[in-house]
Amino acid sequence: MPQSALDSKLKRSARQFPWTPSEDRLLGRLSDRQVAEKLNRSIGSVRDRRRFLGISALDSAPQPFRMAQEPRDRYAKLFAAKSDAELRALLGWSYKRIRARRRQLASGKARKSPLWTLEEDRLLGTKSDREVARLIGRPVRAVRHRREAKRIRMTKKWSAEDDKVLGTRTDSEVAMLLGRSHTNVAWRRKRLGIPPKAPPRRWTPQEDALLGTRPDRELAKLFGRTFIAVEARRIHLGRPKPDPAAPHSSWLPHDEALIGTMPDHELARRLGCSVARVRRRRRKLRRPSLNPDFRRWTPQEIALLGTAPDREVSKLVNRSIGNVRFKRLELGIPFRNPRYELWSQDQVAMLGRFSDEEVARRTGHSLLSVRRARHKRHIPAAAQPHPGK
Repeated sequence: MPQSALDSKLKRSARQFPWTPSEDRLLGRLSDRQVAEKLNRSIGSVRDRRRFLGISALDSAPQPFRMAQEPRDRYAKLFAAKSDAELRALLGWSYKRIRARRRQLASGKARKSPLWTLEEDRLLGTKSDREVARLIGRPVRAVRHRREAKRIRMTKKWSAEDDKVLGTRTDSEVAMLLGRSHTNVAWRRKRLGIPPKAPPRRWTPQEDALLGTRPDRELAKLFGRTFIAVEARRIHLGRPKPDPAAPHSSWLPHDEALIGTMPDHELARRLGCSVARVRRRRRKLRRPSLNPDFRRWTPQEIALLGTAPDREVSKLVNRSIGNVRFKRLELGIPFRNPRYELWSQDQVAMLGRFSDEEVARRTGHSLLSVRRARHKRHIPAAAQPHPGK
């Protein structure tokens, strides 16, 4: 195929060939197809350009008839009384869509949405949505939507066969077997007075003696019980809740004797409590830490603080930057960073009075540092003398 014939088939894109004012004048005067053929552009490109400029199409249909909702008869009465041209003017549909709807109405295949009757509404919730849809001849989705709009919850009644299963297995297994929730199964079993399959574990005297000496959550982990069970047992025995302001009240003597003999995380894992609780109690007792990562600051290391940037000091003392910064701030030692140039009040007073080059020469700061300091304080630059004067 010749190159000229190939180029004639390629449409001119708006990116390579932007629209010109002379081409824009053709929009609305000719049909989109005629403009596309004349300018060698695609119909979609012509239509998008016309809509972008807000130009109506040639011989365009009137504005569609705005209706809040399509009637339930699917415009059956309107199709029976109006012609295709009138329907196109009212609804804004294409002739193809109008003729297709006429065929559907003539053959009776048009989807209709009959109103819900009182008898149908009474069936909602009594059975599953699928069974109700099968009885009344509606889609399952329509039944579910109608039930949710009426705020009707599904009521699954307990049958005699379901009641016979209660107590033969655990509540979780019965809930999975019957397709119900664990709470619903437990409520039904307690209402019928049926004991559970696995009776609750009895409380031992050793467990009762520890109630109230430690937080309930720690005892729950130690006993292998739930937090609610431990709290309910403590309240039943009349034991007060441990005071968080006095953590020593929840420590037993033999547990307290282990503090400082091993790392905090090992003792916390053995006692079943948090590491912060063990650390807080160890500091209160003023006992040393056996954490292998913990080292006390020596006078030689403290002497290095402030002599170099924190990053360099951290490498010298083999500590983290955060630890070095925290210790320096704790001792009130100012930082030292040669890249950060401090400005005195006399030097700041020069900004704006002299040129940036003059301030840099007098103060010893770099020109970039002078400009940053002036911009940071919103000080305008000094007026430069005119070269002609």
